[in-house]
Amino acid sequence: MNTSARPPENVRRDRAVGAVLASAAGDALGAPHEFGPALSFDTVLKMTGGGSFDWAPGEWTDDTQTALAVLSPLARGASGISLLDDIELGLLAWKNSIPPDIGRQTRDVLSAAVRDKQRLAEVTAAWQAQNPDRAGNGSLMRTGPVALTPPSRTDPRLQLARLASDISALTHANDDAIEACVLWTDAIRRAIDAPVSPNGEMDWVGLVTAGLDLVAEEHRDLWSERLEACAATEPEEFSSNGWVVHALQAALSALVHTGVPAEQPCQHLRLAIERAVRIGDDTDTVAAITGSLAGAWWGATAVPLEWRRVLNGRIDYRTDPLHAGDLDRLARLAFTGGTSGSIGWPAIDSLLPYYQTHFPSQPLAEKLDDWVTVGNVHALPDQLPKVDAVVSLCRMGRFDVPSDIEHHVIGLLDTTGADNPNLGFVLADTADFVTQCVKDERRVFVHCVQAQNRTPAVASAYLVRRRGMDPMAAMDQVEKLTHSRPQPFLAQSVQSLVR
Repeated sequence: MNTSARPPENVRRDRAVGAVLASAAGDALGAPHEFGPALSFDTVLKMTGGGSFDWAPGEWTDDTQTALAVLSPLARGASGISLLDDIELGLLAWKNSIPPDIGRQTRDVLSAAVRDKQRLAEVTAAWQAQNPDRAGNGSLMRTGPVALTPPSRTDPRLQLARLASDISALTHANDDAIEACVLWTDAIRRAIDAPVSPNGEMDWVGLVTAGLDLVAEEHRDLWSERLEACAATEPEEFSSNGWVVHALQAALSALVHTGVPAEQPCQHLRLAIERAVRIGDDTDTVAAITGSLAGAWWGATAVPLEWRRVLNGRIDYRTDPLHAGDLDRLARLAFTGGTSGSIGWPAIDSLLPYYQTHFPSQPLAEKLDDWVTVGNVHALPDQLPKVDAVVSLCRMGRFDVPSDIEHHVIGLLDTTGADNPNLGFVLADTADFVTQCVKDERRVFVHCVQAQNRTPAVASAYLVRRRGMDPMAAMDQVEKLTHSRPQPFLAQSVQSLVR
């Protein structure tokens, strides 16, 4: 791919996080329906939890748990042989923590490796030799984070393909499983690096077939037929989705056969993931696979707050639960080879001292109504005892908001419109979240660094969505409180929110 055509770095980072976050969201959304029949199109899908393993609402399953065995060492900067060693250790630690849900093939090879004290790849190779036709989807469901690996200097696509192959072969060494991981990983990386499309349209089949040069030459025609079938076949037809080929085809077909909304194109992500869940059978896995590629194109900012706010799960059952913000941080670190930026973000514990030094200002906190206060970051410490939720429109440290207060860091940038391809959706989604908090009688503090652009934009969006105010009147009212008005590209997006 021509690197000069790449989107802004902020968009690429958002897409990298999206590959992880949307996959986990699909996993959790599909969890209650795993092993069940196909669902009708009028079935409302929520993060309810339940299902065969009695998942908590928004809890991810073995799909994301095993993906975290890949993502976590990448976030620490592991590479080469040490990366494979760390992934193996992570998978074995997960198995030894007695997870309730584990695929048959994964269970067999991990159990044998523990029992015989052998390297996992050796055990899997022997198991696969005895079961040559077994090709489960257990490695494809965790391959998303592999695409976040910083590219090598020489032949980065080939190196990434080899890594995807090696990581698959730790538990799934059948050619179909390995090549599915190679194709999907390459497609995710291509999506991350692809130029932004004005209307969001993507040639999903073309995106995946572009990686055919990375599979064995004698298998290319077969894979070409399999991929082209996704353009002509509805996803529900690929119902034997415990098989890795059908799992990939079902996910790709769900992306192809889900329309892109004209008003907010990035809602395609949600609709495609829901379509994947409705196929039935291995619902969490197919939705996770779908989400990894959808997220790599649309970005984390396309994952609804309705999903993110309840998303939770574990690396294994001996460690504390993680949440959406933890996945965001790990994905960003993985994408940069384990290094934080110049201000220490995203790994830094607190950014308040940095903001106080570099953006000094008096605390600003003004009530928008009885439940919503808007202001700047300097007012945050004083607001924490008074609120139930915090919406941060700027980067924040890991512990700047206590864990007992609901906290969301929103990917809204005040740089340029090009850095915010999902701007209309982000404003509406954030405003609707604040509205829901108000309906639940929960107090919210909305802030950015200086309350000059992002805070006025979201506050105005809330007035438009919650009260039906005219956008110009809403921005006038917010300006009286914050003494600021969002810059033109943000103001234009607020004006587009009229229902």
